[in-house]
Amino acid sequence: ENFDSVKNSKIQPREKSHNPELVALARRTVIRNWLFVLLQTFVFAPVLKIAFPLGQVSTAMSGVEYCVFFVIWLVSADFLFTVVHTLFHEIPWLYRFAHKEHHTWKAPYVWMSHAMSFSELGANGVSVMFYPLFHALVLGKTTPLELVWFVQLISQLIGCVEHSGYDALSPLIVVNPRYFPHWLFSTTKHHDDHHKYFQGNYGGYLAIWDHVMGTVLEDGKKRK
Repeated sequence: ENFDSVKNSKIQPREKSHNPELVALARRTVIRNWLFVLLQTFVFAPVLKIAFPLGQVSTAMSGVEYCVFFVIWLVSADFLFTVVHTLFHEIPWLYRFAHKEHHTWKAPYVWMSHAMSFSELGANGVSVMFYPLFHALVLGKTTPLELVWFVQLISQLIGCVEHSGYDALSPLIVVNPRYFPHWLFSTTKHHDDHHKYFQGNYGGYLAIWDHVMGTVLEDGKKRK
């Protein structure tokens, strides 16, 4: 909060987003989930070793191919996330089973971006890893492990920013949505409103899915 432009863009009051009890709960939940992810990494290490070779970044693909990979990954990961996220909200038992824990926090802040159930954590992991696995195992293309870690890192950074609670920060970090058509990229407020009003704004860093589905929120209500 050292930069005035960021500080002044706080979406919900700090007393809501930084409630001491919810902050403590978020930290406990995140630490639990990080330990779970660490365990997953050890369990699936043999699969990662087979699918994604290490040390072949310079020979696996050209610069253009890396760019194409990244764009396809970006779109496919967000599309799959949006489909699953929508189902979490539209199917009551699925919401209770997988997604309710994440909505303990009505005013997002960065720590709670990873505060969720193991089921939701796994579903998000599938969204992120779908295209790298498809690229490696179905298309038979060399997919360096370093590339997989890179897209994982980008995914985590995006999650932190879109839960930051500051609208001056953009989910895609280096992409300012205001320079593009309003239906293309989402803003941090887009996801903040999802937590505040619950139904709608299901997309991640791409707003286009909500515009297609008619689930864009305006003043807490879905746009008609």
